[in-house]
Amino acid sequence: MFEEALADRGWPVLEKRGGTASVVTDRSFWYTIEARFPGSRINAVRGARERIELISDELQLDLNVEVADRVVRDPADRPQWYAYDRPVTHPHTVPLPRRERWAERWNTWRAETLGLRDTGRLITATSSSAAQNHASRPLPGIRSQPRRVAARRSGGATRPIPAGIGTRRRSRQQLSWLFVLMAVWCWSGARVADVWQGGFASWCGFGLFALCLVPAGVAVIRRGFPQASQTGAFVGAGTLGAVGVGLGMNMVRMQPEAGNASHGLTYLMAGFIVFNGIRLLVRQWSWRAVAPWLIPTILPIVLGFVPSIGVGLHASYLDAFDLNAEDVDVPHVWQFIASVKFTAVMNLWLIALAGLGYMLHLHWLVRERWVGYAFLLVLSAMLFLAGAWGRGLEPAGAAGRDAVAAAKSGRAPAPYFGIAPEWVCAHPIGEVEAIPVDGGEFVPTRPYLKVGDAGGTAVLWDASKEQALKMPMNKLRIVPEDRRPASCG
Repeated sequence: MFEEALADRGWPVLEKRGGTASVVTDRSFWYTIEARFPGSRINAVRGARERIELISDELQLDLNVEVADRVVRDPADRPQWYAYDRPVTHPHTVPLPRRERWAERWNTWRAETLGLRDTGRLITATSSSAAQNHASRPLPGIRSQPRRVAARRSGGATRPIPAGIGTRRRSRQQLSWLFVLMAVWCWSGARVADVWQGGFASWCGFGLFALCLVPAGVAVIRRGFPQASQTGAFVGAGTLGAVGVGLGMNMVRMQPEAGNASHGLTYLMAGFIVFNGIRLLVRQWSWRAVAPWLIPTILPIVLGFVPSIGVGLHASYLDAFDLNAEDVDVPHVWQFIASVKFTAVMNLWLIALAGLGYMLHLHWLVRERWVGYAFLLVLSAMLFLAGAWGRGLEPAGAAGRDAVAAAKSGRAPAPYFGIAPEWVCAHPIGEVEAIPVDGGEFVPTRPYLKVGDAGGTAVLWDASKEQALKMPMNKLRIVPEDRRPASCG
């Protein structure tokens, strides 16, 4: 039964030894197996032990894991060579004219550096002699190589061979870490530029934080590229840090409002972290197991409800003016933007799903228990409510209340997802008594806050009476004002 369970998981049995039974003990077996599973190298030994013990729990076997160790199979990332046809060179027994000597050196440099005479063969070798041997080696089905074939490194035939050769997976991992450091440097630069106006005390902390990341960059470069010197690693890390900080500071110039560049990068990095956690979850399980959790996320997009989801934000905002979402027409573009934001905050519960992915990736949750799934469901529900209400509807209502407070003080409220209130003077066309008014009394000499319009009906908010008037637009001549006028007489 144990061997069948191992075969189902694809874990090979490397060695099997059987023990003899006695009067008081049953017959025992010793297995040496290789457990293969996705995940991080961190805590992998403990994950292997728990996975093997999980088999014994399922089969109700008396099994103990005596020794567990990590098997490292990471091939060396050997230098690459390119086979090329060496140009004909004249023997140096007789002196050559200067022009021919220069032409010979030029042709040799182009062949060795630019690769203009490459044969197309790619070679991986740790020494020049092995590369030369592979360059001239005949392969079946391939045309014979030129007699003057040689091997060159990318960037020149005389490029030195690295003293220390890294491994493939480690090199890719270090490049990923460099990408993470670049993102953090970019965020630091954006944060420094956002708070620059506050003086040295406001941005020096973020600058020191970016400077402290340079040793981390040096460690990553030295680990991924053993041939790099200490000075070269410092220069490379410092250059990457300066470029990242500069890119982050330049992003502030593209923002219409100051202080939002670092916030946008924060949201972008948080979204990437959540996406990566879900990717790790799919890697541990499968799309079939993860899809039921993700269906609520993509349901609004699949069913085509995206333009209408954002109505909840507009309705919460207009509720402060005692208006409904149908009273004000919002451009479709802003409806879509509001829907994207509301969908994003509703999917805040994906943080819990991403956290589960990271826990499985780090082998912290090998034994699946109902308590863990119950906690995941409770946390998901709490995050969903916190996102939909705390980050969606409540901020929209607060923005509406701020707009009402600004209107009472005579200021023009800030626009909100396509709703742009403005102070206007509404002059009647014809007799005032002939204009139908819904919601109160219309006084032409009084300035009004035009919240919007819908279906030919203008919505004017009276700050003194704190009530909204709905009037036909064809009966009014509306004149926008930059600020609240004292009178419209």
